[in-house]
Amino acid sequence: MSDPGDLEESIENVLNILLPLKADEFSEKLNKVSVYISTIGKSFNSYNSTLESIRQQPGGEQNKYVKEAASKTALLKASLLSSIKFARMNLDMTMVQALNKLIRRPKSANKIDEQKKIRSLQDWFDQLPDPAAAMLEHFKASSSPLDKYLVAGLWGHEYLRKRHINPEAFDSQLCELMSCSDLAAVGMITNYGKLIKAIDAVEERVAEMIGAMEGDALTK
Repeated sequence: MSDPGDLEESIENVLNILLPLKADEFSEKLNKVSVYISTIGKSFNSYNSTLESIRQQPGGEQNKYVKEAASKTALLKASLLSSIKFARMNLDMTMVQALNKLIRRPKSANKIDEQKKIRSLQDWFDQLPDPAAAMLEHFKASSSPLDKYLVAGLWGHEYLRKRHINPEAFDSQLCELMSCSDLAAVGMITNYGKLIKAIDAVEERVAEMIGAMEGDALTK
């Protein structure tokens, strides 16, 4: 089972990755990510203080304590899941912002062309065990601006997410292929996968601690 130190370390890891990225136009949303992640540690501290106060109430029966503790745990769980959800949401919005700076949608492509190409690419990549490698090769080999836009942009990243593939290595190689010059956008894109993993670690620690609280911790 995780202890509070494990959670604090996971939270600190997220904040350390975010720190150098919070510049220019990315600062607003990344600051929100920091706030939501930091709130998780504060919520646990507040929860523990509340439980201690309930415990020390004079004349309190064990059943009453367990009932109140269970209620507080449910509220904490909802709050923590909400914080993680909104941290991810703001991170994803920042990634879209960075991608839009580096990868432009070709003006000549209409929505029908785009949907046809998406279906074609998805049918192809769905058959492959390592779509990220195939996407990079296609980006290098294709002369189509629409193909490059889809593979390197938002659609490509959403596709990798659906395949449960972290985009960290993909993004690093992609930025090399594109010879990206916007350092703020490059920093955001190449650290996006790291931040996903770091927030995943926070969520895992939270789930472990909540699981313990919902079990034998509340019967003490």
